[in-house]
Amino acid sequence: MDRDAIRALAAQIAPEVTTWRRHLHQNPELSFEEQETAAFVTERLTEMGYTPRTGVGGGYGVVAVLEGGKPGPTIALRADMDALPIHEETGLAFASTRPGVMHACGHDAHTSVLLGTARALKQIQAQVPGKIVLLFQPAEEKPPGGAKAMVAAGVLEGVDAVFGIHVSNPVDTGKLGFRAGPVNANSDRFQVTLHGRGGHAAGPHNTVDPIVMLGATISSLQSIVSRSVNPMENGVVTIGWVRGGDADNVIPERVEFGGTVRTFDPKVQELIHARIKAVAEGVAAAHGGRAEVVSTYGYPVLNNDARITDVARKVATEIFGVDNIVEPPAGMGGEDFAYYAQVRPACFARLGTGTPTTMNIPAHNPRFVISEDSFAMGVAYYVGLALHAGALI
Repeated sequence: MDRDAIRALAAQIAPEVTTWRRHLHQNPELSFEEQETAAFVTERLTEMGYTPRTGVGGGYGVVAVLEGGKPGPTIALRADMDALPIHEETGLAFASTRPGVMHACGHDAHTSVLLGTARALKQIQAQVPGKIVLLFQPAEEKPPGGAKAMVAAGVLEGVDAVFGIHVSNPVDTGKLGFRAGPVNANSDRFQVTLHGRGGHAAGPHNTVDPIVMLGATISSLQSIVSRSVNPMENGVVTIGWVRGGDADNVIPERVEFGGTVRTFDPKVQELIHARIKAVAEGVAAAHGGRAEVVSTYGYPVLNNDARITDVARKVATEIFGVDNIVEPPAGMGGEDFAYYAQVRPACFARLGTGTPTTMNIPAHNPRFVISEDSFAMGVAYYVGLALHAGALI
């Protein structure tokens, strides 16, 4: 099947992909709660003639297998299904109907593109070499995530390579991005509790004020990356939330805050966590208080296998032309696709969804919008992998 036929097939299916995506966008579900989404995926796959397995990984994972009509390897294609606890502000006609929950990271698109791929592959099943394993994964957004449990459930047994995509507004619609090596960072969390001695706000000298400690601690933490990490290395320390105090005339007993640590190098990862603990405890002690620090290690670095990424890039180049293939920079975002990449050679590509009006609106934003014109490219890429990657693996 040549490039023109692949693109024509994907274009034929794209309107249905858009319909599915809009349904999912209107009905988002949070991590570990994707019951309706999994049921929707299962129904569509069953209608296509698949026999999907449900409840994979002890949650809402769905797996379907296409047996090709020719001998060849087994490759897996993965989509995530969960949404975020964000109230949508896009104004779209198909905006979320669930207050405080939104597909603000494009997982509705990932799921719909993979469903479109499933439909396309059924139509050309006799031409497909080997097996195609379709992985619909829950809970990417919330550690411990769904990928690790699906791997533990054996979804990659017998799989030779695994592929995934993520929509990307910084990449123009009509382009695909590939990068070998590290592409997503370690994504860890930390929580700090500052203990003081509460009292009346009019008599601060009789208290140990944890809110003053809070300000000093947060300011001091900002020096970790700039003064403790080698400038040639990468690191991020971001405070994401603060809780403390209930009244303007009361100094509380304690306050809490937390955030994320992003790194690529394990030594930098350990250094930053150690420095957070040392800084928080030292600043609290200097103010007469006490700090408790809890660090939680999250998703590991996502490494794209060099050989498999080259395979994916070659397939995409053949279908879309060299001018539509780009190499985006690595990002500090976390991604639990990393667990698949630890077990099998993998490639995680960027599907361009950016337009002049959306390219500066990042994921996890209440106004996040993507170009639906990208969906045909996503389907064509996956179909191309199913047909041609085996000859290169």
